[in-house]
Amino acid sequence: MLHIGRIKFHKYKEEKVLSNIKVLNTNIDEKGELLDEKILKKRAIIYLAFVYGFILISLILSIISPNPFDKGTNSIKPAYSLWFSFFSFFPLLSNFLTRIITKDKSPWMIKPNFRKNWRTYLIAGFLPGALIFLGAVLYFLIFPNHLDLSAVKLIETYGRFGLPSNLPHTVDSIIKIGFVGVLISPFIIPVTIFAFGEEIGWRGYLLPILMKLMNKEKAILLNGVLWGLGHTPLIYYGFNYGLDYWGAPYTGIVAMTLVCVALGIWLSYVTIKSNSVIPASILHGSINVIGEWPALVAISGVNTLLGPNPTGIIGMVGLLIGAIILFEVKLISD
Repeated sequence: MLHIGRIKFHKYKEEKVLSNIKVLNTNIDEKGELLDEKILKKRAIIYLAFVYGFILISLILSIISPNPFDKGTNSIKPAYSLWFSFFSFFPLLSNFLTRIITKDKSPWMIKPNFRKNWRTYLIAGFLPGALIFLGAVLYFLIFPNHLDLSAVKLIETYGRFGLPSNLPHTVDSIIKIGFVGVLISPFIIPVTIFAFGEEIGWRGYLLPILMKLMNKEKAILLNGVLWGLGHTPLIYYGFNYGLDYWGAPYTGIVAMTLVCVALGIWLSYVTIKSNSVIPASILHGSINVIGEWPALVAISGVNTLLGPNPTGIIGMVGLLIGAIILFEVKLISD
């Protein structure tokens, strides 16, 4: 059986045809050599040690530093916001260091592969964002008094980018703004670059290793849990949820992990489908953009554990249901 597998691989190699499954879900490297399970586990452990090591160091620095959360403005202080933004590049750095230590020459999965996967790019760019929009609509239907028709925070945040300040204060105008947000969110390049720093590590490196060590479904779910737990220091100090909610910060950590499992299904799907981390980076970036918009049209003091952002239980409903359908219909059936 082993011999047959090698013959098949060399045939593919000679024809220069490598399917997505061949690259992501076999124990054969790019040179046609079988990878020992111990090597794969070693790479996964070293990668995670680097990622969580960087996170732990940052958490310790955060604890001994002055409180980064400004309760007066209910936001992270600017200096800490810049510092925490480097979290996005810990997975990239961990990927790079793990490859050096383990002499891993596997593909980086940064080739766009756009021509054969343009539909995947469309899904990545717009569908999750649309589901987040629907989740926000659901939240404001349940809590209509939480909608701020003046959209003051949205105008303050995006006015310098051309958003008109004299918007009509109606529900219709807010819906139109949300629709525009979904359309432009995949094209905010700086945000996509930060998302790439995460995707090149979690989906571009760890996911293929996990898929070689276990079945695809378990690998995707485990990848999402590990990625979610990596956000712990951010949630601990008020990112996404602030600190004024029930069970803070621990319920926020649990909720963020659930969000990351759901979002991880979407990100894993487009990565596996395209054999590239570029669609996942676009999807991740668009989520980071549109995911903040619901809170910008909400009054102050809402329970962030519920919504309206997709990190809240109600706000994530559309994304979560879509992830379950995608997992059951596409990922398990393929």
